[in-house]
Amino acid sequence: MTFGNQHSFFRTKITYAVLVLIILVLYRPQAALSQQTIQIRHSQGDGDIAHSYFSQIISEVLHRTEKEYGSSELKVSVENLTQKRSLHFVEIGKEIDLDWAGTNKERERTLRAIRIPLNLGLLGYRLLVIKKGRRTEFDQITTPQQLKKLIACQGQHWPDSDILEDNGYTVDRTIRFEFMWTMIDKKRCDYFPRAISEGYGETEHFGTNKFLAYDKLLLAYRFPMYFFVNKKDEQLALRFEKGLETMLNDGSLLQLMKEHPATRSAFPLTQYQNSRIFFMQNNFLTPETLNLPNKYWLSLEN
Repeated sequence: MTFGNQHSFFRTKITYAVLVLIILVLYRPQAALSQQTIQIRHSQGDGDIAHSYFSQIISEVLHRTEKEYGSSELKVSVENLTQKRSLHFVEIGKEIDLDWAGTNKERERTLRAIRIPLNLGLLGYRLLVIKKGRRTEFDQITTPQQLKKLIACQGQHWPDSDILEDNGYTVDRTIRFEFMWTMIDKKRCDYFPRAISEGYGETEHFGTNKFLAYDKLLLAYRFPMYFFVNKKDEQLALRFEKGLETMLNDGSLLQLMKEHPATRSAFPLTQYQNSRIFFMQNNFLTPETLNLPNKYWLSLEN
């Protein structure tokens, strides 16, 4: 073989090797491409028993979508973050990759919302955590005007606080979740509205010797809790949309709600048929959320 032919032969070999390498990179198994760590926030304290509920949903979604999107490792942040700070970290792409929170227009503007209500709408039905011994007083409340004379404990940056104030209720806001229970105990506020899917378990944790999950009067407004990711993380959003839809369609999301310690006390929903319900308007929702299909919502009025 002449030098020219040798040169051509080796050049062909090199070109072929490069093409094979490119093909291997482009078409290697999806799972190998999608190895990732997903960071979520720490619980807001020992009383945040709902944290394990959402963590369980996340783990199930990752398991169901592993074949298409690859394996993932779930990590919990060390720091106890406020809701506002945690969502800010998601927005700027720092430390937290996925968070859950009640939605509003601002959050859906700055974050990528995964519009499947994680509590199937039960977040918007609120029992009243009150100091034990005040049941008789609350039994006498039959109109929203009476309740509006009392003070509700709420989070500083929670959308619930805006909803209540927008509907004429008086709210005392504070930063930390645990502080609200102390405020109820010290009578700095009169009641702490908690979703029926979370209030019973929390009251058990903080002490039924001090607190009562009063469910003979409920506040009601449309208010879904979503997972949120960074606007740029579309693949993660699509992964969770797919996984959550499968959980919704096969009934496993509802079944988890009925079985998990944080949410099971809300069932059966027929237990509220004699409760007084004060309905409110939520003016902080996007059109996309307002127009979600009925399959995403449970209702106490059915």
